[in-house]
Amino acid sequence: MNILDNSKNYRQIDDSDLYGSLTKVGRQFESGWTVAQFVSLNFETSKIKNIVFVGMGASNLSAYIAHSLAPFLLNVPFEIVSNYRLPAYSDKSTLVILSSYSGNIEEVLSCASDAKMRSCYIVVITSGGKMASLAETEHYPLIRLDEKFNPSHCPRAGLGLSLGGVIGLLLRLNPPSQKHFDVKEIIRTIERVLDMVSIYKDIAENPAKTLAAKHKGQGIIIFSANHLEGVGRSTANFLNESAKTMAENFSFPDLNHHLLEGFLYPQGLKDQSSIIILNSSLYPEVLQKKIVLTKDILLQQKYRVTVIKPETSDPVLQVFESLVFLISFSYYLSIVNKVNPATNLWVDYFKT
Repeated sequence: MNILDNSKNYRQIDDSDLYGSLTKVGRQFESGWTVAQFVSLNFETSKIKNIVFVGMGASNLSAYIAHSLAPFLLNVPFEIVSNYRLPAYSDKSTLVILSSYSGNIEEVLSCASDAKMRSCYIVVITSGGKMASLAETEHYPLIRLDEKFNPSHCPRAGLGLSLGGVIGLLLRLNPPSQKHFDVKEIIRTIERVLDMVSIYKDIAENPAKTLAAKHKGQGIIIFSANHLEGVGRSTANFLNESAKTMAENFSFPDLNHHLLEGFLYPQGLKDQSSIIILNSSLYPEVLQKKIVLTKDILLQQKYRVTVIKPETSDPVLQVFESLVFLISFSYYLSIVNKVNPATNLWVDYFKT
């Protein structure tokens, strides 16, 4: 029996039931969205001239996905900070979104102090910890993430919560963009993909399992573009942490101007890594031509290449379809690699 079709392997390797959290992504998104819709904002949205999102690791993935949807979501500049200080331009017309799943990340807490000093507007997204206490003390709007939808308590496995919270908040700042986001259709798309990649479907019927088996022990390089760029970055994070796999995301068309030359050395790279291209029928024609040519060049260089293309025809739904499929792939790759998808020994060691 294939390792991915033996239920005993999941119980032994995934003893924190990270899979249980992944099956709740739809409910997570709905929960985060609902909280964001009803949280009391203590500022006039018309006063916001720019947005700075602060988060580290898994707590900034929702921001990268939102940023990739900028044409449908944002009407002011949006910058993502993963450091101890805010950009120099941050002032009383800046909204600072402080995101920390645990609520105890020192870089985010540092930026909270910086934001207060600069008289910025502040919204907090967290499940608890010091950030929740700070929000309550300072009367900052608080989007509290409900952990009952993330039984593994693994921050990245709660991505649906923060993604619902971030998009729900941004839509309140830009109401006309709501026409692009049908919450019920987003959840239906998520549930459809979850059913397609269910743990109970054998590898012959499960494309995420098939993809994982194909990439056992491989480093993975992701190519993405436009509205799927945030998905590419998020997938790389999940592969790093869940599958313990070296992964990185590069973006079209910039990668065509430098990266193709970088595949010559080390000479063993082609034997130890594979390339996944996130394509889309909604990419501009010129970009689709570049993807075809790029794949041809990579095959000439003897690299293994897989092209993934969402089935839906709506850009927002393509994001959720691709995201759920690829984080499921990262989960199955952890099983193939025989590593616990919920634990991060080196990251935890570093933080300690």
